[in-house]
Amino acid sequence: MRRTLALIVGLLITAALAAAVPAAAVGDAPIGRLGDTLRIETENGIIAEVTVHDVAPTAVPPGWTWTGHPGYREAGGPWRAGVTVHIVQTPTPYAAATRLTFNGIAPGADAYVSKHTDAPDQLETLLTNAPAGATVTGGVYWHVYRQNVIVVVARDTVNGEHLAQWNL
Repeated sequence: MRRTLALIVGLLITAALAAAVPAAAVGDAPIGRLGDTLRIETENGIIAEVTVHDVAPTAVPPGWTWTGHPGYREAGGPWRAGVTVHIVQTPTPYAAATRLTFNGIAPGADAYVSKHTDAPDQLETLLTNAPAGATVTGGVYWHVYRQNVIVVVARDTVNGEHLAQWNL
């Protein structure tokens, strides 16, 4: 009797967990290749058409700060992704700067988070005044220190939602 009750409770819990899959796990974000224009939408009303043009190693941009253990500094360096964002709809001109981020993903699932720099073409800075209808082209910088980037992922910084993905 005790085993049967434990089995029933276990099955009910498993069924409840399987039914409660979060919306972000559905996998409905657009996926394209380098150079493709993908449409992204955030929950706060930002709609944009985004293109990742290129991903390559670059010279150290102004305002760059090295992160991590010194051994990682010598093993890698700055990489830049050229990105164009055409804002279709936005609640405020600066909303895209606060909600959008681009991560570089390596084959071993290392996720390189975009770095804040003082580069004049820093995408995050250029998006601070991007009203609806504006087109902004800039760079996203990462400190790549293990494996090279093979995927670029656009994410919502507030809720972590996977907005789009470009395979290299």
